[in-house]
Amino acid sequence: MTLPTLDQAAFDHLLEITGNDLGFVDELIDTYLADASLQLEAMQVAASSGDAAALVRPAHSLKSSSANVGAMALTDICRVLEAAARTGDVPDALERVADCDRAFADARAALLAARAAR
Repeated sequence: MTLPTLDQAAFDHLLEITGNDLGFVDELIDTYLADASLQLEAMQVAASSGDAAALVRPAHSLKSSSANVGAMALTDICRVLEAAARTGDVPDALERVADCDRAFADARAALLAARAAR
């Protein structure tokens, strides 16, 4: 099953729990986008050096924050990468991080489009 780039129900829930405070939601999205870039950078460094243990934290962080904004496809990719990294052996780490990069680009575009549409 392919998960959506942006789960509208999860995003709507974010709006609901913030009391439909669009300014606050925009700040959350901006913070998410900035932090996601940092987590992806850390994942790239870890993957490039073959350090599976160093992949765990940024994959976990990106998984959790992506779920919070409804970026479900990225959440799932990070979940699988985190689980693999916890085993200590991720021979295809660079490819998996590249998958995360692509999914993040899609999520970023979807979040910014959702913002522009209101």
